[in-house]
Amino acid sequence: MSSAALCVQELKSMQNLLAHNPTAALKEVSTKLHSLNNSSLPINQEVWFSYKNIEISAQIKLGLLDEAKANGLVLYAKYDAENYPLFRAKTAFLLAVVNQSTSNSQQSLAYLTEAMALIENKDEPELKADLFANLGRIYRYQADYQQALSYTSRALDMANELRNKLKQASFHNQIGVIYDYIGNLALSLEHHEQSLRLQQQLGNQQGISDSLYNIGEIYRDLNKLPLALSHFSQALVVDQSLGNPIHIANSYSKLAQVNMALNKLDVAKSHVEQGLALVRKLNVPSDISWQLSILASIYMAMGELPQAKASANEALELALSAQAKRTERSVRMILIEIAIAQKQSSNALTQIAEMLALPGISRIYQSQLYKLQAELYEKQNELVRAIKSHKDYQEVQQQLFEHLDKQQTERMKKSVEVIRQDQELSILQKEQALQKASLANLELQRGIVILLLLLLFGVLCLIFTRQKQKQRLFDVKAKLLADNLEQKNRLLADVSHELRTPLTALKLSIEVLQFNLEPNIERAYIKVHSKISQLDNLIADIYRSAQYDNNTLRLDKDVFSINELIEDVHQDFIPRFNEKPQGLAVNSQDNVTIGVDAERIKQVIINLLNNSLAYTNKGGETRLAMYENHSGIRITVEDSAPGLSDEDLVRVFERLYRCEESRSRDLGGSGLGLSICQQIVLAHDGRIYAEHSELGGVKFVVLLPK
Repeated sequence: MSSAALCVQELKSMQNLLAHNPTAALKEVSTKLHSLNNSSLPINQEVWFSYKNIEISAQIKLGLLDEAKANGLVLYAKYDAENYPLFRAKTAFLLAVVNQSTSNSQQSLAYLTEAMALIENKDEPELKADLFANLGRIYRYQADYQQALSYTSRALDMANELRNKLKQASFHNQIGVIYDYIGNLALSLEHHEQSLRLQQQLGNQQGISDSLYNIGEIYRDLNKLPLALSHFSQALVVDQSLGNPIHIANSYSKLAQVNMALNKLDVAKSHVEQGLALVRKLNVPSDISWQLSILASIYMAMGELPQAKASANEALELALSAQAKRTERSVRMILIEIAIAQKQSSNALTQIAEMLALPGISRIYQSQLYKLQAELYEKQNELVRAIKSHKDYQEVQQQLFEHLDKQQTERMKKSVEVIRQDQELSILQKEQALQKASLANLELQRGIVILLLLLLFGVLCLIFTRQKQKQRLFDVKAKLLADNLEQKNRLLADVSHELRTPLTALKLSIEVLQFNLEPNIERAYIKVHSKISQLDNLIADIYRSAQYDNNTLRLDKDVFSINELIEDVHQDFIPRFNEKPQGLAVNSQDNVTIGVDAERIKQVIINLLNNSLAYTNKGGETRLAMYENHSGIRITVEDSAPGLSDEDLVRVFERLYRCEESRSRDLGGSGLGLSICQQIVLAHDGRIYAEHSELGGVKFVVLLPK
């Protein structure tokens, strides 16, 4: 293979690694650049630039924005627009992304405009698609959703022509977010599901996380809070493994919002504080403002008004500096609510008037503001103003129910404007020539008739649009219900299958005893007892799992020594591991205490050790370890071969999922042990996951917060 072909292959490999593991890509490309810079051979500028491009892209993905910006500015100065237009355009695009990530929208827009001009007449469809998508993202941040949708749709069309699944998935995700902001949940869900399918085909973990995150948003909007919590938790796990602090902070903020809605205020406050700490380190004003707005809402719910006001004021200042209009309006509403709660009616009325004067304020905000305004005027006994505000509120409410499509509205406005101009012309002609009064009156009547017809047409359009949107919402709800029913039916079928197997064996054993076909009576009774125990374990596990699902299980939390708990379990398992035989090693820190339900956590460790004992080859090894860090307690159980496939590692916590079905059933497992472990850990606000072990088997990791 020639050196040029080898170089192209290396670049493709690095670009693929960049999409799936930016940390590894950054390490590899840094090594390559170091080698090129120290080589005595002449450097190929195109190859060197391609490696630098990958390096900056990896830094952006990992949130190393200062390093990315410094690198980008070096390239920007090195390659001028006249001699290196393509290099300059690609560098401008990277600098646009960096500035966009630090909320510098104006500078980002300038770089994107320059890049578009440089490649306008060049065959660079992939770069053009990325430029259109980022223009759409800027307009989305500025709450100009029509422009955002237009640019992102153009980017998606180009990605479809290129058959680039990675870009298709990314752009579907962006369009889904825009529709979510607009309020069209049906179309939003459709685009996010399409994005998730493409990301799963590609195996792109970050893309899967983004789709889970956004689908969680939709479930939150539909008030499906447990489903939203589940999706955001899964997204956080992936984000933490990939290491992008912006994505981690966003997942924390969404978990905070859902927990606040579930009235778990302490948990919500903990989540948002972790997210806020991350974005403060990055010094991204728009993200800091958003996190502070959530924190202010939590303080409001806790009744801590001074802290709420301080957080909201800081959030407003940052939102204004970053031109983050959506966050700005949300924070202004919080400040109004704080003023009302502090009985500062005049201050609240001033803030309401300021917010109503903002350009482009949505009808939802208008509705809330007029309602609050009417209530405050009524309390001040200013009845005339209160009545006017109430009328304004009713008018906006009426508009909210109409749900008229924006394009239809624009066409309606244009038609009405034409009629208005006709009427003005008719009046002018009437004033100029009184003798043509009858003709002018006729023109006026005709105009009125046309206006009425157009208004009637508009009402019919409103009715049609509303019915269509209702139908779409109904379809979404029906799909969700169908999915829930399918999951329940599958669970019932699996449970039935699990119960039928030991019952059949038990029936055969009893028939053998009944007809005296078993020469060894004692062995037959032992077998019967074994099957009854298996049934008892299965039913107990099903009952425990149902308790968690129905939120009926109560945790008896107290401060316990985790060392004593692990040692207790260790002593119980020593004879069983020696009998197999199989090695069992325990390594833990001393004097570690934590507030948990000791029996439930003990059950988790027992289930994991039982699992290791059952499925590890004879002569194998199991390691149980525990240590404490700044965030909580980490417990690991890992063993030697055999291991699990990547697919099994993801699905191993599903109810009744078996990696080796026949063997699992022979060993008496219910298939619910790991699912129960996950439910117990989640009830403690922790998390549990599985990964490959260095010993050749499986490693289960349990993280418990302090």
